[in-house]
Amino acid sequence: MAPHLPHHESHGNHPMSVIGFLLVLGGFAMAALWLVSMAGGNVIPAIIFGLLMVTAFTGAVSIFLSLTHRHHHSPILPDSTENELGRYMHRYRE
Repeated sequence: MAPHLPHHESHGNHPMSVIGFLLVLGGFAMAALWLVSMAGGNVIPAIIFGLLMVTAFTGAVSIFLSLTHRHHHSPILPDSTENELGRYMHRYRE
């Protein structure tokens, strides 16, 4: 007989919120490289890293806004159903 395992619920995060989070992290990395390139006088890499930074942040913002407005899904809180949100808030926020 199999041991009793606790019921696992979906975490409720939309898969695109993970992509948005990775874009934010990449945007900060590109911002650091842009700043270092600017300080070192490397113009071409600074322009490239600056454009990558703006692209990453713009992509993340558009994903988060799309999830919020079009899909009515929070990009941060798992809110698939009221019951899951209640259990999540009880378990992790209280």
